[in-house]
Amino acid sequence: MSEAGQHSPWFMPHADQERLIRAGLKPHGGGTHQSKTMMLADLTALMEDGGFLDPAAAIIERNVLGKPSMRAREVSLKRLRELYGLDIAPPICSALHELWSRDPGGRPLLALLCALARDPSLRDGADAVLDAPPGARVRAPAITEAFEERHPGRLGEKMAQSLARNAASTWTQAGYLEGPIRKVRTRAKPSPAVAAYAALIATVCGFGGPALLECRWLDVLDRPLDDRLSLLRQAEGLGLARVRAAGSVLEVEVRQPLASALEIPDLVNV
Repeated sequence: MSEAGQHSPWFMPHADQERLIRAGLKPHGGGTHQSKTMMLADLTALMEDGGFLDPAAAIIERNVLGKPSMRAREVSLKRLRELYGLDIAPPICSALHELWSRDPGGRPLLALLCALARDPSLRDGADAVLDAPPGARVRAPAITEAFEERHPGRLGEKMAQSLARNAASTWTQAGYLEGPIRKVRTRAKPSPAVAAYAALIATVCGFGGPALLECRWLDVLDRPLDDRLSLLRQAEGLGLARVRAAGSVLEVEVRQPLASALEIPDLVNV
């Protein structure tokens, strides 16, 4: 059993850790949310500028993010690289870039999925949000508790509080929470392209068949199983997926143009 699959519901036990890393996922360790949010506004500004593949020129030289100091520019560049694989553009980050222009309404959830794939600290506190019913209040300490269940004593008090605040902000940016201080659970608004992207990441993490619909990556769609399948069927109409469902048999394949962003041969048409 791989280290990625031993303790996390985000990975199947047989998930190949090297394959995950080549695809752009970070199976374990720390993450950006210990000091920053998913930085949706900064990512959006960078994408609008066209600086995804040359972020240093955009952020450092031209200051497209409008940061007040060189230090702030450098930190933003570093954290955006951590979350979204800028300039290196591993496969799942290339897929994000591919979908960004196709689905403006889905951008917050596309960014969230990529951030979840690349930041274990965000994933490990996600139960507090994903498992909360609409209308429930989600307190920052609940995110800390969810993280602590998997990693007892790993973070000091200040770092745990920072992680909880940043993660709560990210879930708010993505549409799962609302309220400036009192955070209340709301329903996210996934699109077919978001469903295809979630299925792509889930497949890389070892999920297939009916287990794919039920996995944590598809939980991010914030919809019941029938709706998840419906979204994937709509993605099929957009040429992003191929869905075959009959009784208890389910097959979901990633299709062009997502597959064209994948440089690892065994990830194409999985």
